[in-house]
Amino acid sequence: RSVVLVGEPGVGKTAIARVLGKRLHDQGWTIFEAGAVDLLAGQIYIGQLEERVQLLVRKIGGKRKVIWVVPNFHELMWAGTHQHSPTALLDMIFPYVEKGEIILLGETQPGAYERLLQSMPRLHTSLNAVQINPLPQAETIALAQRWAERHRPPAGGDMLPEQTLQEAFQLTQQYLGDKAAPGNLLQFLDLTWKRLSSSSDLSPGTITLDDLLLTLAQLTGLPISILDEREGLDLDSLRNFFHQRVLGQPEAVTCLVERVAMIKSGLTDPTRPQGVFLFAGPTGTGKTEIAKTLAEFLFGSPQRMIRLDMSEFQSPESLDRIIGEGSNNPKEQALVNLIRKQPFSVVLLDEFEKSHPNVWDLFLQVFDDGRLTDRKGNTADFRHCIIIMTSNLGAVIPRGASIGFTGDQNAFTATTVTKSIIETFRKEFINRIDRIIIFHPLSRTVMREVLRKELSEVMQRRGLRNRTWAVEWHESAIEFLLDKGFTADLGARPLKRAIERYMLSPLATTIVNHQFPEGDQFLFVRSNGKAIEVEFIDPDAPEPGSAAGEAGLALPENAAGQPLLLETIIFEPQGSSAEAAFLNSHFEQIRDHITSEAWSEKKQQALAQTSSADFWESPGRFHILGMAEYMDRIEAGFATAQRLLERLVGSDRTQYSATLIQRLAQQLYLISAAAEGVAADRLEDAFILVEAGR
Repeated sequence: RSVVLVGEPGVGKTAIARVLGKRLHDQGWTIFEAGAVDLLAGQIYIGQLEERVQLLVRKIGGKRKVIWVVPNFHELMWAGTHQHSPTALLDMIFPYVEKGEIILLGETQPGAYERLLQSMPRLHTSLNAVQINPLPQAETIALAQRWAERHRPPAGGDMLPEQTLQEAFQLTQQYLGDKAAPGNLLQFLDLTWKRLSSSSDLSPGTITLDDLLLTLAQLTGLPISILDEREGLDLDSLRNFFHQRVLGQPEAVTCLVERVAMIKSGLTDPTRPQGVFLFAGPTGTGKTEIAKTLAEFLFGSPQRMIRLDMSEFQSPESLDRIIGEGSNNPKEQALVNLIRKQPFSVVLLDEFEKSHPNVWDLFLQVFDDGRLTDRKGNTADFRHCIIIMTSNLGAVIPRGASIGFTGDQNAFTATTVTKSIIETFRKEFINRIDRIIIFHPLSRTVMREVLRKELSEVMQRRGLRNRTWAVEWHESAIEFLLDKGFTADLGARPLKRAIERYMLSPLATTIVNHQFPEGDQFLFVRSNGKAIEVEFIDPDAPEPGSAAGEAGLALPENAAGQPLLLETIIFEPQGSSAEAAFLNSHFEQIRDHITSEAWSEKKQQALAQTSSADFWESPGRFHILGMAEYMDRIEAGFATAQRLLERLVGSDRTQYSATLIQRLAQQLYLISAAAEGVAADRLEDAFILVEAGR
């Protein structure tokens, strides 16, 4: 009778088959190995496969002492079927197996074998199924010690110390659970030994824990800082890593930082995915971006994120794109295939609520046991994945609504979002989610930070980073891009297009046509309300007609002999070294105020209040957000003034650009007035009364 070895990957089915084959070969048997893929190779036309099967039966059938070893035996159930014929390879050879004319030694997995029995119950009486269980720890360790003996270096010595071997076993249990013992441990050790052998002409000596961790990092993509228990993890640095990429969502950042800490400490549930989260909130608030950031930190690249647009899964038939359609197409990009290829991934299920309820039930199984079985019975292991669902439930902001922190933001409340989630998903589904995070609409302050971040990245593009240009953004340009790049219904998604359309496209025309001065230049970017304007200023060019430009002398006072004031410099800039020294002194006074603890505490208090659960529904949120944004604008203006000053006093000179002197004086004057308003808790400088005339 034919035999099928049934067991999880790694239990040793192939090793048993090879040992058995060798013993039978010594007794005069012929061992023939071929899987479904081998039989299908080169078969193009209808009838060719049937002809090959008949030839195979004639060669190995009858009373010959031949054993046919079939890896992945379950694939015979589907191999060979096509639109004109449902007959598979197993259907063709099964009559000969039943009669004992062909003796098979197959290998398969438990789930796949169950599917086989459901499709062809006669297999149960025609084949002997031998269950192969994983080896216990003691026997696995003993087998690994025998492996180490065979690979002992010529010079002798202990190649694999007992403590290192125990560590290797624990690492495989925690991170390489997609294969069973002893295969996962032996393969892990073998890969480490081969890597060490390839990196040196000498035979590897003792395998250390560091060697094992490096191999594990290459297999999983996880950084050594996560894998090595001896090494700490700087959570503040990790938090900054997230904050630099995702702005305005502190709760989401804290959630993922805590989850990374749990993964690092090995405290996650080993029977479930590493994390299951639901990120709910308006479009364009950072839900996808934070998932990419997590993939970049854990696995080194945002490309390690698998994204599914769940709006494409609105019918029951769409399940095929998750569990596979059961075809033999090796390029099939079903989710189970992607996870088998890379089990250490971040899985993003975008707009999950738009998928069919059958899809929800399918992922209920994934969230519970971390496994998913395809139509062929093969299992995909999700236990090393972090699954993030996104949703807009209860958070859709009407098109045309205002953005920032105006009264229209009443349209969004965390309570409404939570209520919508509870009403949409079943209780057992919600209970399997580790945490639900509400993403709030971006405040004007956060929008400004996002815009600054995007502009900083733009300046690193090839066409700009090699030019000796210092770019300064006028507040009018910032406000213009904020209005064009943010919408209530799409959040920050239009921002990149707005920057390209209104700023980069005109600048590209200027660069291509060479309509700009050569050498070091200041680029002052402003807006006239309809478009972005760029002005080039040479900081080293003397101003024609200025006293400093003509005489080349430093003026101790202004041209009229009056003491220097910001107001006089604004209206009558001379470009003198005395003006530059005065502005530098005034800048230092402002710096002492803006960098003081009192200033920092005032801003942090405002920002801390935005993280409270009921903040977005409180009547005082507008004043708090206004204070935070106002202080942020002052700091941004101060940074601009600092860059202007650095260019002015960066070298020894007796004359300066009067235009730059004037701009710096204007900047310092406005910053001083605004900072005084913050100190007095008075954000309003003036009130305008508008009355109707007769």
